[in-house]
Amino acid sequence: MKKLLYRIRIMLAGASIVISVADIEADDYASYTALVLLALLIIRAGTLLPRLTRLLLLIELISFAWFSYTYGGVLFLLLFSTLIAIFQTGPARLTGIAWSAFGLGMLITGMHGSGHVTLVAVIVLWASTAAILYAANELNDKRHRMEDLYEALAASHEELDAARRRMLEYASQIGQYAQTEERNRIAKDIHDDLGHRLIRVKMMSEAALRLFDADTDRARSTVEQIRDQLQDSMERMRRTVRRLSDDDERDSRKYALDKLVQESADGLGIQVSFEVRGIPRSLYPSMELILFKNAQEAITNAIRHGHATIVEIELRYDESSVSLTIANNGAIPEGPVEAGLGMRGMKERIALVGGRLEWQLTDRFSVTTTLPLLGI
Repeated sequence: MKKLLYRIRIMLAGASIVISVADIEADDYASYTALVLLALLIIRAGTLLPRLTRLLLLIELISFAWFSYTYGGVLFLLLFSTLIAIFQTGPARLTGIAWSAFGLGMLITGMHGSGHVTLVAVIVLWASTAAILYAANELNDKRHRMEDLYEALAASHEELDAARRRMLEYASQIGQYAQTEERNRIAKDIHDDLGHRLIRVKMMSEAALRLFDADTDRARSTVEQIRDQLQDSMERMRRTVRRLSDDDERDSRKYALDKLVQESADGLGIQVSFEVRGIPRSLYPSMELILFKNAQEAITNAIRHGHATIVEIELRYDESSVSLTIANNGAIPEGPVEAGLGMRGMKERIALVGGRLEWQLTDRFSVTTTLPLLGI
């Protein structure tokens, strides 16, 4: 844009100088040529000395007005070339108006002796040119601002994308950490629980061997106890193996909570319902583990503290989060709910993925675990 306006400025100045040669007398050719060269030098100096641009433009207006006043013709067009140069500097609104007004005064002075019709037409042309140049500057400024905003938006997008990738990596690391923690806990359970049971079975077996000859009935009773111990240990081992094995990728979350519902109903003798709302989506293993653990803890608290007989579990998928609500018909706590060891454990698990834990005391006591979906 600036290059185009500079070319128009040069062409306008050159055309006015060449056309006006026809009105110059032969005796004035030398002085006219010298003044033309001086005018071109002033124009060129404006591009070479940007710090002196405004001073040179002021000199241009005054000298070109005198040039037009002295030699007449169409040399007043030189002032239009200066007007173009003025708006190329990008002046503020009031500054542009001041320059335009001063230039108009110089233009009227330079056209001294011209007809009224011509003078009015040139004044209108001057005002129109100034308005067009001002509008072009405004449009150019808006374009630059839009480009700056676009670059800032692109940079923000890159930062957000990098933050999202870091969040996903962090969530994946949390998932791996949670899986490792769960494996360690299962290994500890196997060592402490099943190992202890096997030691008891071994000791009871040795006692039974000694009792076979002395007391057959006691020996039989001991063998039956050994059988029951082994049956219970086998069931615990099956549950542990199922937890260590890979779940069905398409329904791993629902299977885990369904198992919890079934085990709670069978093992605790209560009525447990489970409902899924929204559009189910795949979750990170760490998030599945948090939901499972919190549901397990909430059911245990409902029976232990509220003596509940009915537990309702609702899993809701929203656009950016997944929430698990466990409500029960047990006794509602009086006064503020104090977070015990189990509730603190629920909060700590949720904090790992930036979720929140809420509870409500209405007609039923309910606990809600809400986890962000983290771009899933």
